[in-house]
Amino acid sequence: MPFEDVLRARLPSREEILREAKAQSAQRRLLRHQGVAAVCVALCAGLWAWNPVLRERTVVVAAGAPRVWTAHDGTVVALDSRSSLTMQLRLRSRDLRLNAGQAVLDVAAHWRPLRVRIGDTVIRDIGTVFRVRRDDGGAQVAVLEGRVQVSNPDGRAELGAGQAMDLGTLRPLPASVAGLERETAWREGRLRFDGASLSEVLAQLSHYRAAPVRWAGRPFVGDEPRLSGEYRIRDVESLIDSLPAILPLRIERRPDGAVLVSAR
Repeated sequence: MPFEDVLRARLPSREEILREAKAQSAQRRLLRHQGVAAVCVALCAGLWAWNPVLRERTVVVAAGAPRVWTAHDGTVVALDSRSSLTMQLRLRSRDLRLNAGQAVLDVAAHWRPLRVRIGDTVIRDIGTVFRVRRDDGGAQVAVLEGRVQVSNPDGRAELGAGQAMDLGTLRPLPASVAGLERETAWREGRLRFDGASLSEVLAQLSHYRAAPVRWAGRPFVGDEPRLSGEYRIRDVESLIDSLPAILPLRIERRPDGAVLVSAR
């Protein structure tokens, strides 16, 4: 009995063993929960850094059919004739890629910033209405309202209303709000000319039809004829037919749809 009493005094009781087991079980659960939480945090951080695409849409506009629509975030997108735009809703940003042509964006406020990519150049909206254009001659951005931030591997710049920039060189281009409004009248289905040269007019007419409108006459001696006025894009063919009544010109329609213009 003295030996049992001494041994009992040195060993933990049943209640103590149960309390210790419960404490160890609770600690293991806590560590397991902490591990799961750490994995979740790491996963969320990885997704945030990766910024995956949640939704993607590409819009292609045919010749002569400019299109205006409101995107899911409230941004109004106007896409000109012969243009293509890819829109991506990402986890923490709204990314657009102008594949060809030109677009005017009236950007809606949103916690996700909006960025437009053209090649390796990124245009970031700072609450604005701006135009981006991409063609064989390069790419440009012009601001109608607000400001945008432009960056590429060569540098960074910021533009305000009435300013334009060549995206290849980040050099400013001549522009004004009035001129930009006139150049983007296609958003309303119209063409506006304010003393535009004949070559500019023919280029615009070609842009809004499947077959080209080409100058087929001799080079002008002196200044080219100029045109002013506002015309509906859907009436481009009527405008072509009326050119001889407005300017000293002759037109010839070819079987393939092309139009040849020469001096009268």
